[in-house]
Amino acid sequence: MSDRSPTQNPLLQEITALRREVAYLKSVKTAFDAQHELLSSLVTMLQTSNGTLMLRGLLQQTLSIARRLTNAEEGSLFLLDESGVVTESILARGATIRSQKQRLIGEVLDKGLAGWVVRHRQVGLIADTLKDERWLTLHNQPYQVRSALCIPIVKGKHLLGVLTLMHSQPGHFTPESARLMQMTAQQMAVIIENAELYTKFQQAEQELQQKDLHPIEQEFSSEDELTKLGIYIMFGDGNFLYVNHRFAEIFGCTFGELISLESILNLVATNNRDFVAKQINQCLQGQSQRLLCRFKGQRKDGRQMDVKISGTRTKLYGKFVIIGALCEAESALVK
Repeated sequence: MSDRSPTQNPLLQEITALRREVAYLKSVKTAFDAQHELLSSLVTMLQTSNGTLMLRGLLQQTLSIARRLTNAEEGSLFLLDESGVVTESILARGATIRSQKQRLIGEVLDKGLAGWVVRHRQVGLIADTLKDERWLTLHNQPYQVRSALCIPIVKGKHLLGVLTLMHSQPGHFTPESARLMQMTAQQMAVIIENAELYTKFQQAEQELQQKDLHPIEQEFSSEDELTKLGIYIMFGDGNFLYVNHRFAEIFGCTFGELISLESILNLVATNNRDFVAKQINQCLQGQSQRLLCRFKGQRKDGRQMDVKISGTRTKLYGKFVIIGALCEAESALVK
């Protein structure tokens, strides 16, 4: 047996390494499947709801996916602004009157696991809440918690939210489930930030109108905003990282054709290209945090149309991108 050990050990090591790689690839697929599911939900919600209702629906779906992936019994999700103030929240106990909700959130962020995660910007894993001082049992808590997993949802340097998952049995959450959720949270961050952008879409237009920066004459109505928005993620020299079905429909192109374009300028009428290129460059370079302008768009069949575009500069996978929306203006298509 001893003569065979030198041969067996490298083989066992290789098998172990392969198993780890397979497990990692499964986690990557799970994370991207979650992103795809959320992205599909976002597009659907844009057609059925608006504003805060749309955002809350997406947060509910985010929490539901996280619970399913980890077999968690309960969960909560806090959305934070750049100052660390909670702007939206889903509590494990369900609907709660506003004053009580604010008090509970304050306690959790002050003395609980979620607060610890916010301060340290790292995953909080508790095997047994009875033996970990980071866990705070709330007054009249309608569920039992013995193990917990709390994940920061981070986009670049910005903490977008905090996701807490709970189970009544100790040791339910493992380091493996923590790594899976950490990976999944990276994908969730992209979608959540996108959803926040949509809710601020009209506000951005109003602010720029007040500053008289290439004003857009007419705001979207709620119905128009939900049914006519083409969603995109743009980087580099105006290349598309993502467009939704409506964006492709507006220009009479397929998803593949738009993703392979050298630049969005290929969709802009020739005499408008310098202006649009300048607006995009200023946004990507950080000279302007937001992109907002109106121009003549050009469809694949050569027809032209008035379109307006809005977007916000943010960081995605270490690179600056513009995430936003585009729609046809009121005027009809012209030749």
